[in-house]
Parts: sequence; structure tokens; C-alpha cells
Amino acid sequence: MKMGKVSLNAIAWAFAFSTPAFAQQNAADPASTQAAAEAASPSSPGGIQDIVVTAQRRSENLQRAAIAVTAVNGDALRAAGVSDPKALTTLVPSLQVAGNNGAYTQFYLRGVGNVNANPLTESAIAFNYDGVYIGRPNSTTGYFYDLERVEVLKGPQGTLYGRNATGGAINVITRKPDFAFGADASAEYGNYDAVRLDGALNVPLSPVAAIRAAGIFVRHDGYMKDGTDDQHDYGGRIQLRVNPSDDLEILLSADYFHQGGRGAGGTPVDLGIDNRYGINSPEGQAFYHSLPNVLGGRNFLSVADNQYQRNNFWGVSANLSYSTDAGTFTIIPAYRRSSLDNVSTTDGFWIYDREKNEQTSVEARYASPESNPLRLLVGAYYYNEDNHVPTYLVNHQFDHYQAQFASTLDSYAGSARLTYALRDNVRVTGGIRYTHERKTLKANLQTIDRVCLAQYPNCPDAVPFPYDTAPIPVTRLPDGTIAPVPGADGTLQVGTEIAQDGAARFNRVTWRAGADWDITPRNLLYASFETGFKSGGFFLSGDEGVFKPETIKAWTVGSKNRFFDNRLQLNLEAFYWRYTDQQVSHLARDSAGTTIFATENVGRASFKGVELEAQFKPLRNTLLTADVLYLDARYKDFVYSVPNLGAPPASGCAVGALVGNSYSVDCSGRRPPQAPVWTINLGAQQTVPLANDANIVLNVRTHYQSSSLTALDFVADEYQQGYWMSDAQLTYNAAGGRWYAAAFINNIENTTVMGNGWQLPFSAASNVIAILRAPRTYGGRIGVRF
Repeated sequence: MKMGKVSLNAIAWAFAFSTPAFAQQNAADPASTQAAAEAASPSSPGGIQDIVVTAQRRSENLQRAAIAVTAVNGDALRAAGVSDPKALTTLVPSLQVAGNNGAYTQFYLRGVGNVNANPLTESAIAFNYDGVYIGRPNSTTGYFYDLERVEVLKGPQGTLYGRNATGGAINVITRKPDFAFGADASAEYGNYDAVRLDGALNVPLSPVAAIRAAGIFVRHDGYMKDGTDDQHDYGGRIQLRVNPSDDLEILLSADYFHQGGRGAGGTPVDLGIDNRYGINSPEGQAFYHSLPNVLGGRNFLSVADNQYQRNNFWGVSANLSYSTDAGTFTIIPAYRRSSLDNVSTTDGFWIYDREKNEQTSVEARYASPESNPLRLLVGAYYYNEDNHVPTYLVNHQFDHYQAQFASTLDSYAGSARLTYALRDNVRVTGGIRYTHERKTLKANLQTIDRVCLAQYPNCPDAVPFPYDTAPIPVTRLPDGTIAPVPGADGTLQVGTEIAQDGAARFNRVTWRAGADWDITPRNLLYASFETGFKSGGFFLSGDEGVFKPETIKAWTVGSKNRFFDNRLQLNLEAFYWRYTDQQVSHLARDSAGTTIFATENVGRASFKGVELEAQFKPLRNTLLTADVLYLDARYKDFVYSVPNLGAPPASGCAVGALVGNSYSVDCSGRRPPQAPVWTINLGAQQTVPLANDANIVLNVRTHYQSSSLTALDFVADEYQQGYWMSDAQLTYNAAGGRWYAAAFINNIENTTVMGNGWQLPFSAASNVIAILRAPRTYGGRIGVRF
């Protein structure tokens, strides 16, 4: 295993730990009662604590859940400074979270994810907030405060969850109201003028009703020298819990979040990513001025320095649960809305996006009693989405793309899962789900180019399109098409229009088969096969503009174990996934010769590997943990075409000869993006009791991952080399836990890490723009609890 140059910090902390993965829970369902009792038995004092998860739509001990799932508790998330999804990358080794276009988030689990930025597509990883599926990839922020835990499920979730997902699911679970008064608040300050304030208030209204309110404010200056990569967010959540009887529980919830600031930043790789110059710094603009633009026949000009984001998200939901001797009935209705208004230059070009997205969902489930040998879980699901985008502009200086579109989605699904106990300790499971979806799209697209009529650089005075939201004026021919217009600057302005009005239906049956065996009360062996799919959709094109669903088949064998009086935990899993028709977005031309941003289904891929999760508690107050993932991923068949933009595409793959006006690109045999061979989390926690019943807790952790590709061009500048990233926190907890004070430092090595990399379009050579993860941050935190 080659890990490259290891820092002194990483060596020193080779036994450091990853606080995330393990949450303390006090409740256990009937199926986990025995294991929980053993964990608390006198024979294992100070042993590893149990976690209760709901990943399989029931409460169960994580060590007895026959699936691949990692749980990160709310305290660990808070200590790691998680306030958006991207920060989860260093907490869950199998998860990679990247961003582009400012607000869009891309998730990858064990290498499976979305290599696209089409605003009409969905994520390959389902994101669920308190049981409610979040449809838009630009709406997955704003939830990371006052949390019980985050669960990361690895592999397709085709039979249990609201929307299908090929790669897995992320479940964000909030703290719920209880019937005792309580409050907590914390304040944090750090470098980059970082401020975070959050708190929660829990008030019992009566013996059967309670309310909980929580809020967050988080701000920091830009990590890039041009002021981008900042954060100016705030939000709040309120929940009402009513238990009219022992059998009925009603939970009502509402939340709001505002995302402000300038948003994510990008910087040219050729300038050295350690410098974090940013696109709009003097250095970044000078770099642009040195680059030839093959379309305009001159060098690029400066990108407008007017990036901002004003995005708002809110939603309401209910969770009604009724328990009887015959089983438990659950219904979850929800409504969510997002309103986006932002300008981004993150990817090296100018994007203006205004959109409103609404979603309505209803999920109903029945679960038979867990005490029965035959357990049944059946569900029905309806999901509606209505997206309205009045303005979506992309300006590449001499190529201008402006679109307006409205899309709808209606998804219906029914599912059933049956578990039968062949013996007290042996169970078999089968699940099936049918999904029917209908999507519509009404869109208008206008693409206008200013093309130099001579060879580069013979249009030195070519005038680029202005960076504003006004439509580009055009001249029309009698038949209504856009007329070519020669310019005094030596360019010819040409344009095409597309009017699209279509509907598509997608149907699929997904299924699961599995078995698990409690070899002993502390040793579980399981195996499963599951299929998954992600729906097809639209892209804007003069042709049909429809892409097909992508599918996955997943084989899993795993074992979960506790040894030595509950002091050693070893969980091991081997997996093999076969991925077909992956949805990939890239520049293309339709049959009319219009340059479009197409999404197509591309070939086959395989993902196989082994993951080990370990905890060891040699002493009552010492905990060591490790999580190691080995991943072998490969494209088996991956060929697509790109348009001729004045030069062959910059690619590390095999590029064919120019045929018509397109090049064929063959990346078969290559390793997919966001799929490092090795990902490792190591760490340790040491608690030092004090005489006055207070204590001091030292947490250290380190994250390693080997080299990985961040985009699809396979050029050298798109690769992130292997790196270590380490964090530490020292906390004083006062007697009774009434208050605490902590000092923390994250990314101690100040490692510069690319989350994403993008080729700058219309450049005569490979020029990659990098989106980076956070630099070294440090500060202090104080908190109180009542």
C-alpha cells in the first residue's frame, strides 16, 4: 500500500481516532435487548457502548443490523465543525462529498455518484432529513445542527427508502422533543473571523406535549484570497411532539435556512492551489488574460467579480406513528420549498441561476411486531416535484447559454420486505419494490456564439458577451431563426434556439434478498444481494433530450463482532457492485449542430472492495478506533463524444479522430472519479477524570486517502494526490456537565485538498479550475447545558 509522503503529524498520530462513527444511545428495540443488556452487564464494565439506528425503518442495535451503515452522532458532528455536507468526507471513509456551481452538492459512496451538473438530474445518493427525501442536489444544506446522528447507508436502497438510489443514502436525524425541560447553547470563534452560534430549547407543555426549538448562525471569511469560499448562513427549526396516548405519537416540524455570502470559490490549478488565489484575485485575472480562447480568437478577459448567493430553504412535515398489538402504522407527509438566486464563477465561468423548487411527499408504512418470527414491512410512497427556472445563464465570454424551463415529476412506489426467523438466531429476508415515475419538461434554450472568422489570434479586439442578466439581442430571419451577424471586431455572431416540450415515463422493479446469522449474541454474519436504480430524465437539446435510468447490482458479505467482554469491536464487509448506464453530463452537439450540455448513459463499471471498522477500549477511559476502506473501481466500457470547440479535447483518455464535428473519447479501463484506492480514519479518545467530578477529554483523529481523480477528463491537474488531514480537540467538562470549554484545530497539516476540478471550456490547452476543501482552522468553543 503506497501512501506517498507521510507527514510527521500523521506518523505521530498513526493510532489517532475518528470520533465520528460511534454514538451513545440508551434505548434498544426488542431484537437488540440481549446485546444491550450484555453491554451493560457487570462482566463488561466500561465496554463499548451500543448505538441504535433506524436505517432499516425500525430501531435496532447497529451491531445487529445486517446492512452496511456508519453512524455519526451529533456531538461528533459538532466537534468536527460540520455545518454543511462537504465536511462529512473526513468522518465517513466511504463517503466523498464535492461541490460545484456554488450551491450544488455531489455525493459519492464507494466511488458511485453523480458525474454531472445538469440541474435536471438527481443525486445517486439519496439524502433524507427526518425521513423526508430531499430531491434537489442544491437543497441538501441547512440541516446540520441539533442532531441526534447522521446515518450513512452504503449500497443501493431500492426497497426501503422513498426515492431509489444507486449508491446509498444519507439520513440526517434531528433531536426530538422530550418531556423534560432542557436547553443548551454554544458559541465558537476561530480564525478567518469564524463565528458559530447554535442552541436548542426543549419545553414540556403538558404531560403529553412538548416543543423543541433550535437555531444556528454560522459565518466565516473567505478561504480564497478573492473573498470567495466564505459562509454566511443562519436557520431555525421548531418541533411539536404530542402523545395523546401510549399508542399514538404525533410529531410536527417546520424549518427555515438562509444561505448567503459569496459562496464556493475556485482557483486555477496552474497558479498553485496552495496559494488559494481564487478566480477573481489579481493573480487569477492575470492568468485568464494569458489563456487563448479558441472560439473568440483572442485571449480570455477578466471574469466578472460579482459572485453572490441568496438562497432560502424551508419545509414542514409531520410524523404520525400508531402502535397496536398487530403492528405499527406510520405516515409522513411533507412539503418543502427552495428559492435560489445566485451568481457563481466557481467553475471558471459565469453562471446566473434563479429557480424555485417545490416538493410534496407522503410515505405510509406498516411494520409487524418485531417479536414475531415472521416480520413484515410494507409501504407506499408518493413524491411530486415542481421546478420553475425563469433564468439560467452560462457565459463563457464568447459562448452564451440562456435557458428557461419548468419541470415536473410524479413518482409512485409500493414496497414490501419480509423477514422470517428460521431459528432464533437465523433469519432470511426478501424485499421488492415497484416504482413508476412520470417527468415533464417545458424549456426554451438560446445558444449564441461569437466566432472569430480568422485563425487565433486574429481577432484581438473581439468583444465578449456582457456579464449581466439581460437577454442577448438577436436579429431574426423571416422564418424566425436567428440570423448570423458579422461584427466589426472580426467575429460572426451565430445562434440557435431550442423549444422543448416533452414527457417521459420510467418504471422499474428492484429487489433484495439476504440472510443473517447470530453466531453468538455478539457475533453476526450476513450476506445480501440488492438491485437499485436512479430514474432517467431530460437535458436541453434539439433532439429527444432524454437519458435512461442507471442501475446497479450489489453483492455484500459482512460480519459484526464484539470480543473480550465488549472491549473490542471488529466489523468487516466485502462488497462487489456492478454499475450500468451511469449518467454523465458533458458538452456535446445535437443533430442541428447546437452546442449543448448533454447528459447521457455511458457504459459499465465495477466497484469492489473491503471495509474494516474497529473499536478497542483497552481501559475504561481510553477508546481507539480505525476505519479502513480498500476500493478497486474500474470503468469496463466508457466511451462518449465531445464537440469540436476549435481543438481536440484535453483528455488523458484515448481521443479518436475528428468525425463530422465531434471527437470520440474512450476512457474504458480507467478508474472513476472520487474513488481512492485507500481511505483510512484512525483516532483515539482519552478521558481524564478530575477530583471534582469534572473531566478533560482529548480527541485526536487523522484521515488519509490515496490519490483520486476529481473530474472526468483524466488529466494530471484533475488528480488529488494522497494526503493526510488531522484534527484535535481538548475539552474541559464541568461537574454535572453543566458547561464545557474546548479548544480545537482542524486540518493541522494545512493540507490543500481538491474536492472538484473542472476544465475551463474553449481554452486551447488543459486549464483546470479547482474547488478546495477547507484549510487549517482553529478556535475555541464554550457551551452550557440546563
